[in-house]
Amino acid sequence: MKEHPSLLDTLGQVRYDGLACLAAIIQKPGPGVHVRVRHAQVLEGVGLEGDHHKKDWWKGKRIPEREITAISREVLDVIGASVEVPGDNLIFEGVDLRQLHEGSLIQIGSSVILKRARKLHRPCGLFAERISEEARQAVSELQLRGALFSVVRGGMIRQGDIVHTMENP
Repeated sequence: MKEHPSLLDTLGQVRYDGLACLAAIIQKPGPGVHVRVRHAQVLEGVGLEGDHHKKDWWKGKRIPEREITAISREVLDVIGASVEVPGDNLIFEGVDLRQLHEGSLIQIGSSVILKRARKLHRPCGLFAERISEEARQAVSELQLRGALFSVVRGGMIRQGDIVHTMENP
């Protein structure tokens, strides 16, 4: 009988090949409401225009530097989740978000620049409810939940925009 690899093993072997790009954009007009859009305006101090005003809050407190949340498409593919399910604003392809250190910058398209937050993006109970407890545990252990960002420079982003990562000088 052939053994199936565990989700943890499979996630541990994820490769981020190819051109780094913005695979999907998700607006959050209300709590628990995730709408895929082809383009969005990114605003300094806010995040995506059209997101609800409490999206950067957790357990009654505002989380600084949580204007934008992101995850990698490669991770979603392995855990079997569509881009709308986890509730992140941006889905990157070809970008290992674990490699971005606090303060690292990411440029999307020709104008938007985001700054990686100090705080880690951790999978919560909602992540387990929306996907699975096994996925939550594996993503947590491998620190694959994604990243939190603040907006350094706003502008328009579009699905398919090229993404460049850089260290903050």
